[in-house]
Amino acid sequence: MKKIAIVIAVLVLVISGIVYADVFASRIKISNPNGSPFDGKFTDGTGMKVSYILNDTAASVELKVYNASTNAVTASVVSSSQGRGPNSITWDGTGAVLGQKYYVKLQATQKPHSADTYFAYYFQQTADVPPTPIARGIYTRGLDVNNNMDTRGFGYWYASCSDPGNNDGYRTGTLRYNPDGSFAGSDTGHPILMQTLGTANGGTFDWGGTAPWTTAVDSKGRIYQVSNGGSFITRMDNDSAVPKIIIRNITSPRGLYTLGEGANLKLYIAADTVVWRANIGTSDTLTTALELVGSFGAYVRDVILDDDGFMFVSLRTGASGTTPGYVERYDITGTLPKKRVDAAFSIVHSTGLPVCFALKHGPDKNSASDDTMYYSIRGLNGSDTLNLGIHQITDIDGAFPEAKRIFKSGDVPGSIGGNNNTNADIALDWAGNIVWFENANEEIFMIAPPRAGTVVTRITKGYDTVTVQNASSVSKDGLPVEFSLNQNYPNPFNPSTLISYTLPVHAAVTVIVYDILGNIVSELFNGEAQQGYNAIMWNASNVSGLKAASGVYLYRVTARLSDGRSFSDTKRMVLLK
Repeated sequence: MKKIAIVIAVLVLVISGIVYADVFASRIKISNPNGSPFDGKFTDGTGMKVSYILNDTAASVELKVYNASTNAVTASVVSSSQGRGPNSITWDGTGAVLGQKYYVKLQATQKPHSADTYFAYYFQQTADVPPTPIARGIYTRGLDVNNNMDTRGFGYWYASCSDPGNNDGYRTGTLRYNPDGSFAGSDTGHPILMQTLGTANGGTFDWGGTAPWTTAVDSKGRIYQVSNGGSFITRMDNDSAVPKIIIRNITSPRGLYTLGEGANLKLYIAADTVVWRANIGTSDTLTTALELVGSFGAYVRDVILDDDGFMFVSLRTGASGTTPGYVERYDITGTLPKKRVDAAFSIVHSTGLPVCFALKHGPDKNSASDDTMYYSIRGLNGSDTLNLGIHQITDIDGAFPEAKRIFKSGDVPGSIGGNNNTNADIALDWAGNIVWFENANEEIFMIAPPRAGTVVTRITKGYDTVTVQNASSVSKDGLPVEFSLNQNYPNPFNPSTLISYTLPVHAAVTVIVYDILGNIVSELFNGEAQQGYNAIMWNASNVSGLKAASGVYLYRVTARLSDGRSFSDTKRMVLLK
């Protein structure tokens, strides 16, 4: 593997400017403003802080607070542009009712980067970087993302890492990353989850000679991994748990896919030249015999199922470097095991080796007609321009499935480029961005898909609910009886301030900042706002995006009701620098 010293995170730029992803908020946490657990109190003036991580820059983020009993919106707070990584919005409790439970949603908005091209909006070279330069970074063989917002781990990436034994890479065990690509391990300055640390690196878990391989996350957010060297499958029931062995005595397991939940939970295991199905259900260990689903007489690297229940496998006829390679689809209903002659289709890469899969589900979860399959592929060599990179298959249940390459690492400034590793895995995050761990060069890519339209808006929900212990409600039922404009907070301010108002009914609203001479400095909001508490943050920027000068400013909120009535009010605020 190659070595290079590059800044650990690079935002990839193109001629037209910054490339944007499908942005969304995850790792959502509710607390007091100082970070301590939320005490349910608003009358002490502290408010409720909602922290989260954005996978990319957002043009705006809106916090909506919902009553858990009625699912009605109690408050809305809008923030202007926010950067990738950790962010937060605070609710002052206006509209809250004593004793009621609340939950939050976050709406992130950004413009799409392209209508027809896949672009890397984030790139990370993981080797030879601070805090401790190492020869290798992500020596990984598997990757998956927790995309279930009803679990605490929503947004995390998990990767199987196998340090070669001389401690020159990210150590053997389970790596965890935040959705922006930053480290989220339990070991400071490292992505490793310490409870999974292998014995060769001073840990307690024996992964075997070349393990772990492949990571899969089930519907409960539990993490599965394959021990190729130990011939077993493990599961972690939470991020602080020690891996436990749930299936043993599997010859050369490599790929893993989870499907279903509860009593219907099944694991599909690519192992040696076959695919096994483990009907594990709710058990902690497999209590029934493995079911042979496919026997192919060829090396099986990975397995996945589409929305029709058809099985995809990546195959090659020999050891690493042996071509051709194949991507094949099988109807696994009826008589098992399936043989290669049963393939619904076979896509041949004469000089390429298909590696690992990721499936984009369409809106219809019961049909593969709107599914898209992605897979990484290694070329015969680094100059194999036809194969190496990430490919996609569309029309996967049709008569003429189309496979084409959509991305290669060499297109990204700063990447070493060249060929891909035979274990380079991919996964899709919640919004459909591709996460690629390309460990030939220890590089991580986040790749945004093409999108039509002028903006893309994504809404995610927080896992926790909170109960209000004392409130600052504006009426008996928490709904305002008249229009009111609050004094901005803080005031004076630097660098940002919150402008809040309440509406007796749903209305069309504009929020505009003026200088003392009446000139428009910035239009903060122009759109629909719901009944109740609403707020928007001003970051002291003018219409050109430049920082406003110190001084006195006016802000006016105008609300136009559907019945023809309108309300308007203006207040003063002071920007100090």
